[in-house]
This record gives sequence, C-alpha cells and structure tokens, in this order.
Amino acid sequence: MAILSEQLKEQLRARFEERLAGPVQMRLFTRPGSGRLILPSGLGCATCDEARQLAEDVQSAAPDLLALEVIDVSANGDTHEVPTLTLGAPGQESRIAWQGLTAGYEFATVVDAIERVSRDEAGLSERTLDRLAALTDPLEVMVFATPT
Repeated sequence: MAILSEQLKEQLRARFEERLAGPVQMRLFTRPGSGRLILPSGLGCATCDEARQLAEDVQSAAPDLLALEVIDVSANGDTHEVPTLTLGAPGQESRIAWQGLTAGYEFATVVDAIERVSRDEAGLSERTLDRLAALTDPLEVMVFATPT
C-alpha cells in the first residue's frame, strides 16, 4: 500500500527530474514484523511499516538516482533506533538522519535533503563553510523538531 497519493508521487517525480543531479543512497533501519506494541525490552516498532512504504514511494519517484537499502536491525544486531532514515552519497558514510516516521512536517526536509545530497551542496554561505572547515574536533549537530 502506498503512503503517497498518485498526484503527490507525480509531483515528486517532476520535481526530482528537474532538481536531482547525482545518485543518493537512502538507508532505512527498521525492525520488520515486530508489531506496533513497544515492549520494555525495546522490541516493537509502531511506524516501521509506514516508514518503509514512504521510503519506497520516495525512491520510486526517481529509481535511477535513488537507491534504497532497508536494514533489519534485529537480523544484524544494529543499534540504530527504529525507524531511522539516513541519506548520503553512494559509497560514503550517511551524514543526515531522521529518527521516526518522516511524514508530515518532516517530509519536506527529506525531499530538500535528497536534492542537496544529489547536487552535493550544503546550502550554506561561504563564510559558514570556511568556519566549519577550520574546526579540528569532531562535531555532531542534532536538530529536534516538533510541530508544537
């Protein structure tokens, strides 16, 4: 079952056709078949099925440029929270990640990030890029968003 309507998928196809320049690797960390009940042990995933459907819908909008890898964290002992969607250039470490279902307000940021990764652009000013290049210690930036 598709999450995105056919009309929205067509709009996404047209947008990606115009704005994507290179390939993007999407990775979805999930725990399939675990059900919606979240147990104290951490088993369960209330939105993994929907996250997979949404990622597949997005990937189908530009199948030649968007690669989707679905990773079952229960099969390989991975420690990612589920669902987690990551984006990056093929062959490189993914440096953009979302935890939770990327629907609603988060969906626009996923589309924007796919376009930026595809074009290898950060959307930052030269001054900011120069300042970031001068950093010598590893830095992790986390952005928390809520519609409220």
